[in-house]
Amino acid sequence: MKRSYIFAALFAAAFVSPTVAQVSKSQALGEIIVTGNRINAGYAQENRPVVGLRREADSAVMTVSFSSDSRDEATRKKEIHTMLLAAMDRAGAAGVELVTGNFELIPVTKANYQELPFNWAGRVDTSKVDVMVKVKLAGSTVSASSRIDSFVKGLPRNGRGAIDKAGGLVLTIVNPDQYRDAIVKLVAEDARSRTTIFGPDYAVQVTGIDGQIFWSQVSGTDVFLYIPYRYTIVPK
Repeated sequence: MKRSYIFAALFAAAFVSPTVAQVSKSQALGEIIVTGNRINAGYAQENRPVVGLRREADSAVMTVSFSSDSRDEATRKKEIHTMLLAAMDRAGAAGVELVTGNFELIPVTKANYQELPFNWAGRVDTSKVDVMVKVKLAGSTVSASSRIDSFVKGLPRNGRGAIDKAGGLVLTIVNPDQYRDAIVKLVAEDARSRTTIFGPDYAVQVTGIDGQIFWSQVSGTDVFLYIPYRYTIVPK
């Protein structure tokens, strides 16, 4: 994508555990964390255009910590990796996926899971690896949360290992740029309706329609995709 991700990464960090690391991006899903908004992570935005595309998010993710407090460092790492491997083995049957990334999601696989960093877990001789568990959003965040909860509870622990949810659900959307034509069409329809009100002696001038696509969360399950356009009604 030909755009700056600076703002998105900063705001995403406020919602996703900062220890969730990005592994190699070669297998990136093209799926974006919605609270990784380029402007603001809140539901309301003063400068957001009125016209845009509102739709249900594609999935929801929740950060999950795989930790161990075994005194020996090598043992801690082995226990955490053993639990991660078990989670990957069970994910498909549970209808979930393990992913990582602070902005664009990347699958956690048996080929890259060892790239995830071990972080301090708040106590002496305690380490953790944070990943995200992703589920398809089917109209209810309660259902999505329940599926993740059931998956986490059913995972086997190893040695002194623990697996804990860390934070709430975060929405995602796949390839926001695919909705550009639909957004432009909505803007054009709105502009035409406004000029009709003013009459045949007026026309519309639209600017910014070639700009980047932005997004924000507007409800528990919905996202709003928009282009920061402006239009002016002027005499012909």
